[in-house]
Amino acid sequence: MRVRSRQTLIMCLEAQGWSERGLARAASLGHATINHLVTGRRTSCSAETAESIALALNCPIGALFAPDS
Repeated sequence: MRVRSRQTLIMCLEAQGWSERGLARAASLGHATINHLVTGRRTSCSAETAESIALALNCPIGALFAPDS
């Protein structure tokens, strides 16, 4: 899955009042995974990772991620 917008991901983090590490804990993912997506070092992830992030942020997966082309 491809990140639609880093800014949207950052805004969702801020709306929850979470740090990258807080999201990583809530989504049961590594901090590096979250950091790489937030900073743009990585622009895609697995569908499972995308789903974990969206669920943790209580946000529709389609608002944050798009299927890879």
